[in-house]
Amino acid sequence: MPMEHGDQTDISSREVSRIRSVYRERERVLPRKANPDQTNQGYQWLVREYHDRLERILRERLPGSLSNCRVLDVGCGYGSLLGWLHGLGIPAANLFGVDLIPDRIKIAREMFPDFTFVEGNAERFDFPDDYFDLVPVFTVFSSILDPAMAKNVAQNISRVLVRDGAVVWYDMRYPNPWNPNLRAMTKRRIGELFPSFTLALESISLLPPLARQLGRHTDQVYPLLALPPIHSYVSYPRRRLSPPFTAPYENAILSR
Repeated sequence: MPMEHGDQTDISSREVSRIRSVYRERERVLPRKANPDQTNQGYQWLVREYHDRLERILRERLPGSLSNCRVLDVGCGYGSLLGWLHGLGIPAANLFGVDLIPDRIKIAREMFPDFTFVEGNAERFDFPDDYFDLVPVFTVFSSILDPAMAKNVAQNISRVLVRDGAVVWYDMRYPNPWNPNLRAMTKRRIGELFPSFTLALESISLLPPLARQLGRHTDQVYPLLALPPIHSYVSYPRRRLSPPFTAPYENAILSR
């Protein structure tokens, strides 16, 4: 029997509550200020790796100047990716972020008062159609366990993306048996969420749990381990008819 609209709203509401609960517990166990990843050598190497790859992709593939690029970071967290993009030359007025977690949006607004941050569900944000050139979704869809909600988010992203724009995807492509709140985002799942997009997938990041253990040997060991069989992530897809695009981080990229 077809699902009524109200029923789907209830399911999405429950999924939103579950996601918020998971992140509240994560913040309780590991507060942002005490997060060891901020000083962990292996993890910081991983971050530099995907930043370098993303910068190269943006400068090679995005038409025109970055100063004309309008960005929506879905699942923006504390706004650090937008801050990094601002450092590449994208104006503050062109940088937007949306996140479900109120505390993260509060901190993002304090850290980057000139950017636009929206607290809310990415199924229903109110940005105009064909408005953004680039939509990063970093570790977003692996956190959404409800397929219907994931589909709604993907459709809303497609709506606000310009015709020659791109979705930059970074996410887990392997399951984590110790974390039931994540699901692996395979090529098939990505294609189902964005069926009208062309996918360009690339494995990039070393498994974070392994990177975190490298310690003072990071500079010597990370490059040796950074091989496709050990990498845990893919790249990204883009829209059909748009110029080829590739991206880094944990999962994939899409373009129409």
